[in-house]
Amino acid sequence: LGGVTTALANYIQTRAQKNVTAERASLIYAMDPVYGAVFARFFLGETLGPLGIGGAGLITVAAATNAFLDLGKKVEEEKDDKETKGTDEE
Repeated sequence: LGGVTTALANYIQTRAQKNVTAERASLIYAMDPVYGAVFARFFLGETLGPLGIGGAGLITVAAATNAFLDLGKKVEEEKDDKETKGTDEE
């Protein structure tokens, strides 16, 4: 049963990933452990210890920082600008 649900989840994930950018998909994947902990709390009544809460906080801060700063886009834009300037000079 576990194999079937894992396969189904991966299939749905693969189909849905076509509709989002790579950056957004990476944020969703990075937050997966946090989602798992939240769902385990609500559906199973499990609790996290201090290290678990700290880890979830670090993951959330890292994902939020990535989303708001969007550093990868700036690097790509600088690279494109350099390439454009190089071709204009020729």
